[in-house]
Amino acid sequence: MLTLDRKNYSNIIKQCAVTISLNASSTLLSLMIGHLGFNEANIVVIYLLSVLITSRYTKGYAYGIVASVISILSFNFFFTIPLYTFKVEDKSYYFTFIVMLTSAVFTSALTSKLLHSKEMTDDREKQAHILYSLTSSLAKTSEVLDVAKVSSKCLSNLLGCDISCILANDKSKSQILTVKRGCFDINNIEADWNEIEIIVKNHHSFPIKIRGKCISYICFPQEMDEMIESNKFLFDSIVMQITIAMEREILIEEKENANTETQNERFKNNLLRSISHDLRTPLTRITGASEMLYHSLKEDESLKLVSEIYEDSRWLTKLVENVLSLTRIQEGRLALNIKEEAVEEIVAESIARASKYYPDHKVSINLPDEVLFVPMDGKLIEQVLINLVDNAIKHTTPQNEIIVSIWPEGGKVWFEVYNNGLSINENDIPNLFKMFYVGSNKIPDSRHGMGLGLSICKAIINYHGGEIYAENNEEGGATFKFYLKA
Repeated sequence: MLTLDRKNYSNIIKQCAVTISLNASSTLLSLMIGHLGFNEANIVVIYLLSVLITSRYTKGYAYGIVASVISILSFNFFFTIPLYTFKVEDKSYYFTFIVMLTSAVFTSALTSKLLHSKEMTDDREKQAHILYSLTSSLAKTSEVLDVAKVSSKCLSNLLGCDISCILANDKSKSQILTVKRGCFDINNIEADWNEIEIIVKNHHSFPIKIRGKCISYICFPQEMDEMIESNKFLFDSIVMQITIAMEREILIEEKENANTETQNERFKNNLLRSISHDLRTPLTRITGASEMLYHSLKEDESLKLVSEIYEDSRWLTKLVENVLSLTRIQEGRLALNIKEEAVEEIVAESIARASKYYPDHKVSINLPDEVLFVPMDGKLIEQVLINLVDNAIKHTTPQNEIIVSIWPEGGKVWFEVYNNGLSINENDIPNLFKMFYVGSNKIPDSRHGMGLGLSICKAIINYHGGEIYAENNEEGGATFKFYLKA
């Protein structure tokens, strides 16, 4: 503040010196031409010219008005009778003084207004040049770091000051890019948040925020506070242009990443589908051949071997079917054939198919008295129930209970698969329906751990407009249930 006051005081002294010097010069020139025989009208014109020049080379209306008053007093003192006094004997001079003062003030005001308009035009032209140069440079950038470098260089060159651009990073150390005045080299250093806070505090800093998150700071020297306050629109526009450029680069990067992920996903799905189709035929043959051998062989060791071949091939066939279903779901090609289906028939068929290879496990069914018809894709809902019952069988022993219950409630039909075998680890419940997630519970047959069945169940139910849930029972075991809209 003290430096600012001294600067203003020095500026006032300078303006006053210009005013007095021009008036003194006009007086000397008027005295010279007076001795040469020129009349008072010429002297008045010289004083008016001095007022005009004063208004041109000073700032504000005050100096022009002061110059007008001093000119009248000088004219009265040096050129009206009696000379060298401020007395006026000829009353007509009062009219001359009034006309002279009015003309001087009007000329001074008009000149000051024109100069002010010119200054505003020059400022706007300069601002437009700065914004155009910055925008043109930012249009050539290709990443956020590039935007920061170009912004620092461009602003330092256009504004003639040191510029620092801070790139904030939550995951690693942030970067501070600094360009010194008159230098085109960028000093790039890493810094932690404590160092950044100190730099931001000691500078006039503008945050760059995208989606509510501050990703960068543009830091100007504190000496530029007065300039920034008087040109707020310019600096707000600069910050807006840098923000738009950084947001553009972030969006482009996100789009490229999304395209890459989409291409990778498409490639993965094509590969899985191709492999699954190639495996399906030989697996079907192996399964069929092993089943025929199992029914025709008599020796116990051979039967055991063929039984293992059959179980493994059946497991692989189911895995292939799940992979094919998965690829169809991810690509949005899961076609639904919705029609009214009898719930009792769907449930009975599902349980029969799921328990066919586990004769020792008993599955009970609780159905309502009335026959329920629900709009659904019967084959897909059968697949969901088969997966849930099969999952319950794997986590129970023949001594445990497995109960499938159906009931209508509030415009929905609920399907529930209950068992009192192994409970689900509480930490696994939120992730059970995620693709490829394998629970922490270990089951005797380690083959059954690909993490596809439940995620496919969820996708099918969601396609039907329903939801699926999993929870532990108080007495042990777990319950899976889902609903379909009636």
